[in-house]
Amino acid sequence: MDLEVIERLMQMLSSSDVEELDVTEGNLRIRLAKHARGSDTPIASRQNAHSAIPAPISAEAVVGSDLHTIVAGLPGTFYRAPAPGAAPFVDVGDGISDGQQLAIVEAMKMMNPVEADCDGTVLEILLDDAAAVQPGTPLFRIGKMAG
Repeated sequence: MDLEVIERLMQMLSSSDVEELDVTEGNLRIRLAKHARGSDTPIASRQNAHSAIPAPISAEAVVGSDLHTIVAGLPGTFYRAPAPGAAPFVDVGDGISDGQQLAIVEAMKMMNPVEADCDGTVLEILLDDAAAVQPGTPLFRIGKMAG
């Protein structure tokens, strides 16, 4: 699925009365929603259509069974905290859980959560706050929990 198509879908969703859109093309599934459950933060996620467990928009495995790199799934601006001046979602050394929000990528005025897709420990935060990202830009290096 082309990024221009995804951006157009995001624009169409934001200007319509539809609250959520789910599109599958091949093995790629895009889910866009105006608001997360019980929050005012818009969300978007990307997952493998053949996977029983949804993969967040930003997860990609790297070589090595114990290391994992979380990457940007959309172009935009990377934010470590939910708001300016707020504490970051995570810091180096923090333990994380599968599905835990680690950051935000703002794309076209929509806040897209960056979520962990494994349990582990944050080994490295690879970008500064407010850095521009492209799809595939590495964001976090995670030490996966054994098991």
